[in-house]
Amino acid sequence: MPTPSVLFVCVKNGGKSQMAAALMRKAAGNRIAVYSAGTDPGTALNALSVKVLDEVGAPVAGEHPKPIDPQRLRTVDLIVTLGREAHLDAPAGAVVENWDTDEPSDRGIDGIERMRLVRDDIAARVHTLAARLLDPIPAPNRHPSRRNPVPTIAVFEPALCCNTGVCGDDVDQNLVTFTADLAWLTDRGAAITRHNLANDPLAFAHHPIVKRFLELSGSAGLPLVLVDDVTVLTGRYPDRAELVSWAGLDIPAAPTGATILALDDTTDAGSCCGPTGCC
Repeated sequence: MPTPSVLFVCVKNGGKSQMAAALMRKAAGNRIAVYSAGTDPGTALNALSVKVLDEVGAPVAGEHPKPIDPQRLRTVDLIVTLGREAHLDAPAGAVVENWDTDEPSDRGIDGIERMRLVRDDIAARVHTLAARLLDPIPAPNRHPSRRNPVPTIAVFEPALCCNTGVCGDDVDQNLVTFTADLAWLTDRGAAITRHNLANDPLAFAHHPIVKRFLELSGSAGLPLVLVDDVTVLTGRYPDRAELVSWAGLDIPAAPTGATILALDDTTDAGSCCGPTGCC
């Protein structure tokens, strides 16, 4: 088989795209041809990016910011843009995907700790992509745009009385809707796990990405959603369309059919958590 190729693009080509390229070279060696470029390249690499890459044995010695080569846009198998600022006019027929990478500064995390989180997020995405590029045979249950098996969605939630959204005298519309969406996706073959900090703390403690997230952001940053151990969402529950996209199933995202329980529709026990209203 011909060697697959990927071009990573960000704005300055001094941070995220260089990081992705270095991590891909580390993960795949010469089995994947790797390139990086910037839509508006800067003059030097980000020093903190260089430092955190050295920490994991993915050096970028000799690299420098580069402009996009129009010929390469036409010849690579895949173009990956990183972040929300990099925009490019891809030629007809080019395959482009965007990685809306984790941005820890939105949670008040800066400096070297921010860069380590960005690195770890990109590294997880790179490993998933490497597996996809090196195993190009689609399976029957894969979305046409994905080459890897059906992804696993993992949801890590804050400490909840009960995750149905109906607890005591309170009805949490977001949780009711989310619970209905998960049931809908699961019935259609999606691989989804759900962890509540109150009753499943070991799942948080034993998962390095989640543990690190809690150390830096605390439970206030939850819920945290991972897809194949890649951070895709923090701080809110996803909607049905997002879940369908991440699940990798070729099905339409029908409107949520959640039914909100009126307060007088609860059982004599008072709620899902019993007469006290809370577990």
